[in-house]
Amino acid sequence: MLIVCEGRRTEPNYFEGFRRENRNIIIMICESPGKTPMQIVRYAKERADEMQIGKVTGDSAWCVFDVDECTDKDMRRAIENAGRMLRLAVSNPCFEFWFLLHYTYFDRRMDTCREVITELRRYIPSYEKSRDHFDLLRPMTSTAVDNAEGLERGRRGMGLEPYSRGANPCTGVHHLVTEILTRRRDPPRDG
Repeated sequence: MLIVCEGRRTEPNYFEGFRRENRNIIIMICESPGKTPMQIVRYAKERADEMQIGKVTGDSAWCVFDVDECTDKDMRRAIENAGRMLRLAVSNPCFEFWFLLHYTYFDRRMDTCREVITELRRYIPSYEKSRDHFDLLRPMTSTAVDNAEGLERGRRGMGLEPYSRGANPCTGVHHLVTEILTRRRDPPRDG
């Protein structure tokens, strides 16, 4: 499993926790040198090609990035470019929203990552982006998945794609986390 992240520390630190916890899954985590959704998708495609992702049943490549600083048009271009080769775990407005969902179902629009972090600090007062929060969050993963699924259903029910700016707040990180957890229980067989 290849996970290409927009962030330098927050996302890689979090997914590194799953890598430590799940020794039967090969998880490669890397930061994209470009920060726009399209740059992240292009980089992930290059890495997936290099690693021959897709040659073995069960391989997958993921892009993890935020909506906070891009337009819906930029996001649609990245999604189209990702095609079937890549899966996307998009957070709207930012990755920290996924962390917040571990504590509460939150449905109020937040336009900046700073707003999300302010809310998150109600639950993690010492929250810092560069710290590893995996062990603190891990026991509440099923709550976060349930909250994210509920938000996503609600957004789709309103006719919104979860990655669109109008769907704020929303996240697709639960799809990636669920895949990791499912593989832990039932490792894929070679095709």
